Amino acid sequence: MYNDLLLKGMVTPTDDEAEIQELIDEIEELENLLSPEAQTLIRDLRPLIVTDDVYEEMDESASFGERMADRIASFAGSWRFIIMFFLIMVGWIGINAVLGTNAFDPFPFILLNLTLSTLAAMQAPVILMSQNRQATKDRAVADNDYQVNLKNEVEIADLHRKIDSLADALTMQTRLVNVLVEARRKELNATVRMIEHARTDGQMGSLGNLSVGR
Repeated sequence: MYNDLLLKGMVTPTDDEAEIQELIDEIEELENLLSPEAQTLIRDLRPLIVTDDVYEEMDESASFGERMADRIASFAGSWRFIIMFFLIMVGWIGINAVLGTNAFDPFPFILLNLTLSTLAAMQAPVILMSQNRQATKDRAVADNDYQVNLKNEVEIADLHRKIDSLADALTMQTRLVNVLVEARRKELNATVRMIEHARTDGQMGSLGNLSVGR
């Protein structure tokens, strides 16, 4: 039944995040996860899906600038960018060194320095934007992991409660069976004694009849 509810929630997702958060807040305030109030909250929380793909949702709702920031930060932190940038610098310096007095950026390469400074000034805020988005994603993932762990905890507590109930019922049944077996044993012993007593009386009666006949 729980798997059916889980599959249903995955096929037809519902907007019940507020309800999930409300149930989680109520569970957090409980002192005992085995209390009747906790069982009610667990039954309400069980069909709700708390597992969520945070990265996919944030990527779908991201703006064009945020997606560009992620791509630029990813490209700037790769070996491809380092090698490409190194080749451009070597080519820039080499071309200007060969051209000599006709160079478009002669030594000490002021235009190159200006380009590098502009690139660094533009790249730093872009990387910070990407890092802020990553921090937001990490917080969302941590919150989702907390909800999943809490639901697992209450489910495990509910399973412990059920197992304890089954163990208590099994113990009571074992005691009842032992009482019935003991009663049956006493009944059989009493029956055996009655049969032996009747047999002894019968033998005594037969001996008495023989004595009278003589």
